[in-house]
Amino acid sequence: MENETKREKARRLSAILLLGLFGQIAWAIENNYINLWVFSQSHNTDHIAWMTTGSAIVATLTTFFVGALSDRLGKRKPFIAGGYSIWGIFVFLFGVMSLSNMEVLGGSRSTGLILVGVMNLVVDCVMTFFGSSANDACYNAFVTEATSKEERPFLETLLSVMPLLSLAIMMLAGLLLGIPDASKSEAEIAGPWFVFFLIFGALTTLVGIVSFFLLPKDQIAPSRKEGYFSHMVSGFKPSSVKANPSFYIALLSFLCFNVAVDAFLPYFMVYFQNLPSFAGGNFYVALGSIMGAASLLVILLGAFLEKIGKRKVLVPAVLLMGAGAIGLYFSGDNLGLSIALGILLIGGYLVGTASLGAEIRDQTPAGDVGAYQSVRMVFAVMLPMVIGSNLSALVFDSTYVNDFGETVKAPDRNMWIVVAIAAVLTLAPILWLILRDYKAAKRAEKGS
Repeated sequence: MENETKREKARRLSAILLLGLFGQIAWAIENNYINLWVFSQSHNTDHIAWMTTGSAIVATLTTFFVGALSDRLGKRKPFIAGGYSIWGIFVFLFGVMSLSNMEVLGGSRSTGLILVGVMNLVVDCVMTFFGSSANDACYNAFVTEATSKEERPFLETLLSVMPLLSLAIMMLAGLLLGIPDASKSEAEIAGPWFVFFLIFGALTTLVGIVSFFLLPKDQIAPSRKEGYFSHMVSGFKPSSVKANPSFYIALLSFLCFNVAVDAFLPYFMVYFQNLPSFAGGNFYVALGSIMGAASLLVILLGAFLEKIGKRKVLVPAVLLMGAGAIGLYFSGDNLGLSIALGILLIGGYLVGTASLGAEIRDQTPAGDVGAYQSVRMVFAVMLPMVIGSNLSALVFDSTYVNDFGETVKAPDRNMWIVVAIAAVLTLAPILWLILRDYKAAKRAEKGS
């Protein structure tokens, strides 16, 4: 970044933001819209938990191998551009895995229902491999290496808003295409879903092709100071933990925070879609209001994040998220109150994500950034996705008989209790860091 021209800086930041947006669009499809899609075809929430768990494991293993490989080769660009290009193809393939197609493949409706879960899970895991290669392993390493400490807080704020911006884009597309619509049968809704996946799959592939030309040349030196497999697990060695305690303490906080997030995010849209007051156009108005207001507040705060202090902002953000969750537990089917509490919840989630994201990048050891993405994946992605989504699935108390005569669970207010508890646990590690640094500063003052 030294001696960088304005044109080079614009190109670098454009690549970060464009790839960040379409990476989040692809992930939001996986984490939210695929859940709606599979639920619309199977009416079974078990498939959501299976896909969340399966993709989390694949994403983590992929980041282990590809992160270390990109370090060893000194290459990020081919993995990012190539990965995005293939990623989009598998986004499109979800539209083919409809119940009617699976019935034809399986020969009966009962077999088709099983294949809806199995085939969407397989496509999800393969898509995750390419997505994690491009985004989790290499894009995240590229952002850490290609940004300064001063740039990160505001950039992290913009990147934290990307998941909601991507949801807003998909909600608009869904509104135009007539999805989600719980009143239609799985066969009637399959066609619009096919178009939906085709559009976003093609756009993701296009961004991958464009990034071959937009991304700057790789400038990292190949890391071959140890064997490939030893380097792959270097972030988990006791010596690494001892040398970088702040990195691991911050990751512990991120673990608890993302358990809270993943306790509600996979079920968020299904939960609100099933509330009577959110029926029809209210669904779009309510979620649009929540995401729009929360995003605007976070972007305004982002410009001052570094001046205020990432850790100081994190504490009230986590408390807001917890308060929003508790409020939603008691709000019932009140549309206006749910919107207000949803803004608190999502606002706290976005600010917390931006604060912790910038903290993790600041604390990531230089030189082996790709390998340390696997540590980040275990603590900040895989464990939270597995723990959060499954804890909520365990506490769901609502059941109903679906269109196929099966008694299945539906997301209900109990998940907000899981969110609130995990939010409280988030504070312990970060408060420890704040207190440790405060004591160190006091000792330095006395010493001087």
